[in-house]
Amino acid sequence: MGLKKATFRVNPESIGWVTKALQTITPEHRDLQGISIRIHRGLVLGGVGPDTVQSLGEAISRRWLDLDRLLVKFWEFRSIRPGVGCRGLGDKQRDMDYCIGYLLPEITKRGLVDPV
Repeated sequence: MGLKKATFRVNPESIGWVTKALQTITPEHRDLQGISIRIHRGLVLGGVGPDTVQSLGEAISRRWLDLDRLLVKFWEFRSIRPGVGCRGLGDKQRDMDYCIGYLLPEITKRGLVDPV
C-alpha cells in the first residue's frame, strides 16, 4: 500500500518544507491521488495583497511561488489537482479565494484548485 493522499498544514515558515516534501514524491509513488494544502488562517485573515510580499519577506514569497510551480507539475504529469483551503473562515471565504490567487497564482489562473 502506497501514499494515496498528502495533506499539509502550512504557515509562512513551513512552506519551504512542504515543497521539499513534495519533491520527494517520485514516479514510483503511483498510488498518489491527492494533495491538500491547509493554509494557516492567520495568513488569510491578516490580509494578502501587494504589501504581503514585504511583510512575509521576499524569501518566503519565493517559496510560495516554488510550491505553485511544483503543484502545476503535479497536474501536468499526474493529473493531480491540489486542494487548498483554510478551516474556520465563516464569511471570509472571499478572503481565502483572494489569498490562494495571490500566493499560488499559476494554479489559480489555470483553474486547478479544488477547495478543501
